[in-house]
Amino acid sequence: MAERRREGALLTTAAQIVVRIRAERELSMSSLAVLAGVPTSTISRIESGQVEPTLGMIRRIALGAGYHLHLQYYDLFSGKLEDDVVGVGAAERAGEGEGDDDAAR
Repeated sequence: MAERRREGALLTTAAQIVVRIRAERELSMSSLAVLAGVPTSTISRIESGQVEPTLGMIRRIALGAGYHLHLQYYDLFSGKLEDDVVGVGAAERAGEGEGDDDAAR
């Protein structure tokens, strides 16, 4: 039985993030793929856990669906918890500035 999550709960896997994005935006896999500029098979493989995408790919999918991506990570060098908010800018929406980090591995 699936665990019920409270609103605002942390999502820890790429599959959980993509499934939540699709559910909240009421998007099909193909609709999300078009918005993110990736093949539908990429969305499917991420959701099924067959592929673990790069952070760039998760960012691309989130931005395509109109989300601001908020990253929180532990910096091993400083020993501090860091925050980074990635907004939606004109360059991201137009597909400019996309690099190799956007490919699913």
